[in-house]
Amino acid sequence: MPSKFQTLYQNLAQAIRSGQFKKGDKLPSVRKLSQTYGCSKDTAQRALLELKYQNLIYAVPKSGYYVLEGKDQDSDNLAISLEAYNKLAYQDFKTCLSETLVGRENYLFNYYHQQEGLAELLSSLQDHLLEQDIYSKIENLVVTSGTQQALYILTQMAFPNQKPIILLEQPTYHRMNSLVRNQGLPYLTIDRDFSGLDLERLEKLLQSHPIKFFYTIPRISNPLGLSYSSQEKQALVDLAHRYDVYIIEDDYMGDFTKSENLPLHYYDTHERVIYLKSFSTTLFPALRLGMSVLPQKLMHDFLAYKKLMDYDTSLIMQKALSLYLDNGMFAKNLSQLKHFFEQRLDQATDLCQTLPDYLSCQIGPKHISIKLPKKLKLGRFKERGIQTLDPATRVDQYELPYLYLANDQTLAKKLKTITQILKTL
Repeated sequence: MPSKFQTLYQNLAQAIRSGQFKKGDKLPSVRKLSQTYGCSKDTAQRALLELKYQNLIYAVPKSGYYVLEGKDQDSDNLAISLEAYNKLAYQDFKTCLSETLVGRENYLFNYYHQQEGLAELLSSLQDHLLEQDIYSKIENLVVTSGTQQALYILTQMAFPNQKPIILLEQPTYHRMNSLVRNQGLPYLTIDRDFSGLDLERLEKLLQSHPIKFFYTIPRISNPLGLSYSSQEKQALVDLAHRYDVYIIEDDYMGDFTKSENLPLHYYDTHERVIYLKSFSTTLFPALRLGMSVLPQKLMHDFLAYKKLMDYDTSLIMQKALSLYLDNGMFAKNLSQLKHFFEQRLDQATDLCQTLPDYLSCQIGPKHISIKLPKKLKLGRFKERGIQTLDPATRVDQYELPYLYLANDQTLAKKLKTITQILKTL
């Protein structure tokens, strides 16, 4: 016959796992539980502490115990505003941060650094990557202070191929452009626009120049929102292997792609792809944590450079992120954010149908790019408050003929203004 402690613990744990108690629900007080189960307050307290130890609940001082991890609820996957999502993600992460600090004084003060990252987080990241079709050993993972730190290290360190030139797709992430330009690093560029990447030109560049690595954003590129086809991804990794070149895959928006749009890393069988991911987009920009999946040949030198930059990436934030991933908060909140962006994509697709056929559009979760014919000048659009592509997205800062709109509640008004301008030209 089970003891009162076992009965109380098992009943509460089952209620949480079955969804009877949902995430954020307050559990009955110690006094109420002791009365219901006919046990002492000490027994009730011990059952709650065991649930807390199992990461099923968390304590709020002078308030009580609340459910931390429960059954995934499809019904919770409702349309919410982006502002509401941001608040939800922030509160959930704050919960994990508080849980990280409770009762861990000895752990925090007696921790010896591990340059690769906190062991618990590396394990959590490996599981997370597996769900994203990225298969990696733990010894290939490194936690960094955002992807910017990883990019800086990769531009500085020597690669096994002993080649000096960085190849950049254009347009691309403006900070990568400035990183290369401001350091005076040798680089080449290759255009990637609505017509795609010219693979023949890419091969000629790889043949005729000592390319160290090719920096690209395969899925929902920054800024144009482009994605490679599966055939293009396979061709890229084949060329990298053939010409002894590495590829940096910056997957900052990979969480919001369709399941059939696999990461470039998935196609790599020769350890040529360096995979980078940040959690800033799915959580909040202030969370300066990123991860890198590195070929084993790069690990030693990468960690040596990282050690020069920071002794240890924030231990407390790493522990909180590990808990956030493991207890299901990340998956649940990401599901809500994806649902929100899917609605925006559908609405934007309908709105863009009103534009003239001679305009090409690329619709992304956060932005919409519209390519203008060469005869149209950007000045008229700027005068009416229509945003254009930032010249910094090209390393030479040449202005490209694109309009760049936020995919938000202002989109309908902006598209109406664009249509009015076009009628006067």
